[in-house]
Formats: sequence, C-alpha cells, structure tokens
Amino acid sequence: MSIESIIEKLDKIYQLNDSLLNLSKDKTEKLKQNDLETFNDMLIKERKHAQAIDQLETKRVEETEAWFQAKGITDERTITNLIATVDDPEQKERLENLYEKLVYTLADLKQQEQLNRDLTEQSLQYVELTLDMLQPAHQKDMNYHKKDTTNQSTDRSMFDSKA
Repeated sequence: MSIESIIEKLDKIYQLNDSLLNLSKDKTEKLKQNDLETFNDMLIKERKHAQAIDQLETKRVEETEAWFQAKGITDERTITNLIATVDDPEQKERLENLYEKLVYTLADLKQQEQLNRDLTEQSLQYVELTLDMLQPAHQKDMNYHKKDTTNQSTDRSMFDSKA
C-alpha cells in the first residue's frame, strides 16, 4: 500500500466530516425555524455521510495496517505513528495538516451536535409543558365518568313510577 492512497482516504474523510459539520450547522438553523420537514431530510443526508465515512475509515485502516506490515513496523498503528515513520517530508507535512484539520473539524462537529441536542431537548420540554397546560391536572372529567354505586343498594330511579 502506498502512503499516497492513505492520504487520499484521509482527505476524503476530512471533506466528508467538513460537509457533515456544515450540514449540522444547517440543522441548527432548521431547528430554530421549526422546519421539521427539511430537518428530517437533513437527517437522511447526515446518515449517508456517516455511512460513507465509516466505509472510508475501514479502508483507510486496512491500508494503514498493510503499510505498517510492508514496512515491518510493529508499533501501534495510528496516524500519529504513521506521520512519525513517513520518510518523505512533503507527504509527512500533508499528513500532519490533514490530521490537524480533521481533529479540529471533529471537535467543531461534536460541539455543534451538542448544541443541536440541547435545542432538541429544549423543544421537547416546551412541547411537554404545552401538553401539560392543555391537559387538566386531574384526569377525571366530572360529566363523563361512571358513577360510583358502592353506596347504593339498587340502581332504581329516585322517582316512584307507581304514583
């Protein structure tokens, strides 16, 4: 495996995560605008991004493993160790830059998703509060429940019909 192929996979992973970050920011706006239809469409796009990232990450890990094996390196097979063992200064710099951008993008994405989670939670609390205000505290409605007949001996009418 070539280091160039690993760099390409890492670059695609970065691009997908950057796109995912932009999508997450758009989701925040749609949550604020209460545009649930567009929000649901964004969730589908987000899921597709995540699947593509997972596939690329799997391939990148496989290629990294193969590269370490081909070089006979038994160290832990991480990007950091990969950067440390690459001989070409240009490839090393590209790897370092991609890795740094990816780490910052992932941190931003995590923060943005936390904001979205908080907004969603607040929306749910608002809905629950609204429902609580619309429903009476006591579920008994005096006009529509069955009468308690434990004190009455019979179900006779109060009027005497023989009169």
